[in-house]
Amino acid sequence: MRESFLLTLRALARGHVLTVLLAALALVHATFPALVRGDGTADGAREMFLRAVPGSVVALVLVSLLSCACGLFARERDLHRLAQTVIRPVSSFSLALGRWLALCTAALLLLAANAAVVAVRCKDAPDCRHHHSPALPPPAVVARQMMEEYLNDPNTPEAVKKAPRRAVLALLTNKESDRYDVVPPGGRISWPFNDIGLGADGAGTGVLVRVCFASAYSMRSPVRGTFILGEAAATVSNDTQSVVDIPLAGMASCTNGLVFANAGKDSVMLRPRRDLELLLPADGFMANLLRATLLSFSTAALLAAFGLFLSAALSRPVALFTAMVLVAVALMAPSAIEQFPDELNVSLANRIGLALSRGVAFLTSAFAEPSPVADLATSRCIEWPELARTLVMNVLVLPLLLLGMAARIVRSRPLSAK
Repeated sequence: MRESFLLTLRALARGHVLTVLLAALALVHATFPALVRGDGTADGAREMFLRAVPGSVVALVLVSLLSCACGLFARERDLHRLAQTVIRPVSSFSLALGRWLALCTAALLLLAANAAVVAVRCKDAPDCRHHHSPALPPPAVVARQMMEEYLNDPNTPEAVKKAPRRAVLALLTNKESDRYDVVPPGGRISWPFNDIGLGADGAGTGVLVRVCFASAYSMRSPVRGTFILGEAAATVSNDTQSVVDIPLAGMASCTNGLVFANAGKDSVMLRPRRDLELLLPADGFMANLLRATLLSFSTAALLAAFGLFLSAALSRPVALFTAMVLVAVALMAPSAIEQFPDELNVSLANRIGLALSRGVAFLTSAFAEPSPVADLATSRCIEWPELARTLVMNVLVLPLLLLGMAARIVRSRPLSAK
């Protein structure tokens, strides 16, 4: 394994892969900041910088490492060198593991350099915050209750009642995240929150409510009201359809949940699953930058193992094409599910496409869900439990499984291309 690791690392250096990527990293950080435009505020400029510049570097590293991994076994097979490598007294798994560790070392070096530049440029960035959503029942549970009521309603069309229960449940589950709560003038509404450490040793201070209001006809209109969280309160006075952070004054407590009292003349609407969060103080930007770098590294490690698996099974051009297509599908699957959730009024081809998209989204959720660059740009704290779960899956479980399959394929396939 040690020899495989060193040989692969030397090949990356001698092939100028690391040199070119480090030069590209420097070029991006030197030129992109001048091209990025914010919203005129310091926070907006910082967010755009973090999304555009470090985000571009992370994307470049991920694609480059995946491309390199797709060619390691395949290139040696094409050059008739794989037979000489495999017949040595070393297992195929050790050979694959050493190459994977070399790719991970290169990824870690590049991502650490990227993080170091970001740390210098954003040394005055604000601390990150914990984001907490209302403690609502899971969408599938609410959807199942709604489905029973809907199917038992005599006004429900017969075509819907005869539709497959699975399709109706999937539709209602997807629609649940877009469900609006409506607060009439003079009305009050509350949303429960789990115990998030408020009200103890001053932890209930410095809490923000992040909210986005809407109106019945998507028109901008003034909102007047008060948010109440325990003994803390904040007055709202702004136009709807814009995300605002409202600081609560006083000691916050989740005993009775978050209450909103509408003091305006119009009804206000918001989606509690999307448009409402409590933001609590967490730790500093540098700690969050470290966690974001580790999350990005975990994705690079998984993609490197996946590329080695494809390289063991396919030729280099086919492996590259397959990898890029699968990555593109994995990135587009969540959007396809969100944009076309209705299975009741679509053709068979569209239903098959939705089923495939959901399958791909499920299989790739281990590395598709984390969004370290976006979290870093919006000061969202990357939680340690989330990071630990992702590292275990992306750096340990899934790579070992893929490398084991790659080693088996290397032993079973012809060791040279004909």
